[in-house]
Amino acid sequence: MFTISRLELLSSFRGKVVERIDYRDTPIGKGVDAYFEGGLTGGVLSGKMRGVDYLLTRSDGVAEVNVRAVIVTSDGANISAQISRYYRDGLIKDAHVKLLTRDERYRWLSDKIIVGKGKSTPEGLRLTTSTSHS
Repeated sequence: MFTISRLELLSSFRGKVVERIDYRDTPIGKGVDAYFEGGLTGGVLSGKMRGVDYLLTRSDGVAEVNVRAVIVTSDGANISAQISRYYRDGLIKDAHVKLLTRDERYRWLSDKIIVGKGKSTPEGLRLTTSTSHS
């Protein structure tokens, strides 16, 4: 049986959208690409993150989000981030985060289960991520 005894704070992200590409109504929903940047603080990771949020809002009002980003840590490591999540009414639900890097200091993150919660507002994005405690 798989259990997680407790979660440990990985980081908190605060950022803003710097560019939007609006695809309007497509056959499967409203599409937007939102380019963003911001800072990571707290927990294990600190530094900056920038990337693009590929957003598709379905007819039921639920938005499917797929993020591709790069994290540059305060100590110079580059980490690839892939985030899949859903949100509705501005609340980010059950984000799944995958991190990949060749940097030995952070390689251990590549096989961790990382989850997140957050909020999207007109002023910016907030996402807090946690991982299973080892």
